[in-house]
Parts: sequence; structure tokens; C-alpha cells
Amino acid sequence: MGLVIFYETLLVILVSVLTAAVCLSSYLVTRRRTMLFACAAFLFYFLDVASILQDDYAARALGPDLSPEYLFFRSIYTLVTGAGFLGAFWLMVCEYIGERNRTVRIAPIAVFCIVSFVLLLISGESKVLRFCFYNCRACLMFWILLYGGVYYLRTRDEVERQRLARYLPHCVALAFLGLLMIFEDVMFFLVLSCDTITVGPFTLTAERNYAENLLMLICAAMTCHFALRQLDIRSHTSPVVDDTKRYHQTAEDLLVYARRHSLTAREQEVLDYILRDQDNQNIASAMSLAPSTVKVHVHNILQKTGHGNRQELIQDFWKTV
Repeated sequence: MGLVIFYETLLVILVSVLTAAVCLSSYLVTRRRTMLFACAAFLFYFLDVASILQDDYAARALGPDLSPEYLFFRSIYTLVTGAGFLGAFWLMVCEYIGERNRTVRIAPIAVFCIVSFVLLLISGESKVLRFCFYNCRACLMFWILLYGGVYYLRTRDEVERQRLARYLPHCVALAFLGLLMIFEDVMFFLVLSCDTITVGPFTLTAERNYAENLLMLICAAMTCHFALRQLDIRSHTSPVVDDTKRYHQTAEDLLVYARRHSLTAREQEVLDYILRDQDNQNIASAMSLAPSTVKVHVHNILQKTGHGNRQELIQDFWKTV
């Protein structure tokens, strides 16, 4: 392993671990499942990249010509870690857009594992089949981007569209890097037909995709920004009606949550006060309503969201939007 590539590997490992730690912290505070899936994704990617150091050690211990058995189980390891981090990202996207269908959530991961395993079994010395095996990752990544894009185009909810539109430039960048991933593998497996290329201090290998590393660094930056935003929101007391930072950050999430559960405009306003820890009497005074009317609105909100009390409602809001 070249010295530059060695430090690049350490950088990716460090970023993966730190991002996983930030996501875990965010999950423990907010209980948002998106953060739990993100934590799992970066832990799996840490294991994926760390295997490069394992290969370097194995080459020293077993000799430069690694046995077919080692290479086969090394490929199984790659399959598992790839399914782990890409599957976790897929579940993260499903959670973010509110996709609850279990078949939709599980099927892409299962297809990825089955197709990758079949390609691994039949690949042998075929460069084309090895190329297909490694590019199953790119296919699953493009599926995630395509599904998110179709969901964005099909939704008629302007609030949801504005919420998703923030990530359009990032998705374009990820798609571009996905194409670079495929191009890199085409050059190694189909054009050059070699396992390593040495350019000065750089030693590039077919088993390692550097465009994928760059893509994950961008994902890490996006995820950390989202996680830290959630921690910043929860670090303050309940939002108030005046122009506070947290109130504005919560407003968009409130609209999304209300639309998902078909809350009326009045129920949405009542929910806003509930999230500020206001009781029925205070809500009635603020909205110039009778306490009995507020009680009816609260009952309807709990019924529509499927919760038994305010605490469950508040916890669900912070978990899911």
C-alpha cells in the first residue's frame, strides 16, 4: 500500500467512526430512527474500509499470492459490508420520506445480496463478472437516488417538496460520483485488466474504489450537518412564539408531520402549542378558544396519530419528522 493511500485510508476510517459517533449521539437525544440507520451505515463502511488494512497484513503474512479461499471469503466480507452500509442508507431514506411498506424497505437489500452472491459464485477468473459483482453497489446506490427522485416528482405536497429540494444538489453530486465509481471499475476490470496501478506515491487497486470513498465523505458531511442540526434544536428549551431559532427550525417539521397524519390547520396549530409543553388552559387562552374545544382538538390529534397521551405524541414527532 502506498503511503498516500495509507493516510487516505486512515482519513476515511476516522471520518466514518466520527460520523457514526455523531449520529449515535443524535439518536440517543432525539430518538430519530434516521440517525440510528445512519450510525449503522458508517459503522459498516468503517469495517469495509478497514478490510484494506487486513489485506495488506494478509499479503505480508501469507505472501503476495493470496489463496483463492481467502479471496472468496474476502469477497463475502465485501458483500456483507456493502449490504450493511447501503442497506442502512436505504432504510434511512425510507424513514425520512415516511415509507412504511416492509416489502419496499427489504426487497432492494435482498436483491442486492442475492445478485451479488450469485455473481461471486459464478465469476471465477472472469473480469466482466467481477466488474458486475463490484458494481452491484453502484446499482443499489442509483436505486436509492432514483426512488428518492421519483418520490420527489410524484409528491404534490409543496411542503414535502421544499423539504426534499434542499438535498437536490447533493443528490446530483452523488449521482456524478456514482458514475465515476463505474468508470473507475471499467478502467480496472475491462480496459486495463490489471489489479494495481502505481503512479508515483499512489498505488491504485481494483479492490478499492476511490470515487466511492469520496462519495462517502460527502455523505458524512451531509449526515453530520443533519445530526448536529437536530442536536442544536434539542439543546434549547421548548420553542416560543417569538422569533427564536428553534421555532423556525421546528416549523417545517411540524408542517410535514401534520400533512402525514392529515391534521387540520387548527389541529396543527394546537400541536404546535403541545410541542411547547403548553397545557389545555394555556392553549385555549393563546388561541382564544374554549378549553373544551381545545380538549376535542387534542383528542383528535392523538387519535389521528395513534398515540395515547401527549408524551407519546411528542416523542413520535421528534423521532419521525
